[in-house]
Amino acid sequence: MGLLFNDTNEIKTKVKENFGDNKNFLVAMKHNDTKTGLGKLVLSNLLYTMDSARTFILYFSPKGIFEKEISNSSKGNFTLLPANEIEDFEIKEKPNKTIINFLHLGKKISYEIPYKGKIFIDNEKNLQILKANNWNII
Repeated sequence: MGLLFNDTNEIKTKVKENFGDNKNFLVAMKHNDTKTGLGKLVLSNLLYTMDSARTFILYFSPKGIFEKEISNSSKGNFTLLPANEIEDFEIKEKPNKTIINFLHLGKKISYEIPYKGKIFIDNEKNLQILKANNWNII
């Protein structure tokens, strides 16, 4: 799996191998708020392009949010953002995507959850499951 070759089945397999199910996850893109995005754009167009194209698997469990960057490879482990370190969790729903914002140890983290695209095909359905189960952590 690589930047241009992410595959939905590989993502589902990776989640199933690590967590035993494949319903409590979303495929997300790094989301920069306007201020951060503008700052990075001023610094370097290349940095902005690379940072905003980062893709992640987010798995929600009672322990917290497990995160795995898949922009370059699916190899490697998930990183846990423990539930007790997550604050101010909020979602902003839009017609073709949802934005997830929260604080992790005081740092603002933001992800865009698109609904369109080959690797994002399950996002809308999985988002509804996660909302119905109160994100498994909140």
